[in-house]
Amino acid sequence: MEYLKYRNVNIILFDKDVSQETINKNAENLNIAQLNLSDFNERMGKNYDLICKFTNENTRFFLKQELRYPENTNTIASQINWLLMWKREINDRVYFKIFFNDIAREFEEINRYNSPYVQKDNIYYKMVDDFKRKYTDYAPLGFLSEDDEKYIKEEINKKFLQKIN
Repeated sequence: MEYLKYRNVNIILFDKDVSQETINKNAENLNIAQLNLSDFNERMGKNYDLICKFTNENTRFFLKQELRYPENTNTIASQINWLLMWKREINDRVYFKIFFNDIAREFEEINRYNSPYVQKDNIYYKMVDDFKRKYTDYAPLGFLSEDDEKYIKEEINKKFLQKIN
């Protein structure tokens, strides 16, 4: 399968037969995806690429790289797809709750080590390090107001980061 690069950055690829009109129509979503993917790659020391598929001229992103654990569906691609759904419903404040619940699920893996019956090991310290890199001073990029970004950063810090040793 041949791909075109979006804006000459080897991060988002799509089929060569995609029309320029479709690309132009989805430029905002492609920019949001590129911003969030670049931010994730930089924070986490990764070099992931996305493949963009168009269904009825709407974007849907998939991870280009093969995953070591393919059952892991919580990838940066699925997160970007979810962020674009949030963008379409930006006035619905329930998305903030869903966003924080997703982070809470990641945090639960770390928090279970706070039991006196569980010894903190190298896995724990790696999870903590990854969590901190991913969420310190983090907010989704490209579609939230400055106030919403500030709120998200403060809530992540208060609800999660301050509780990590």
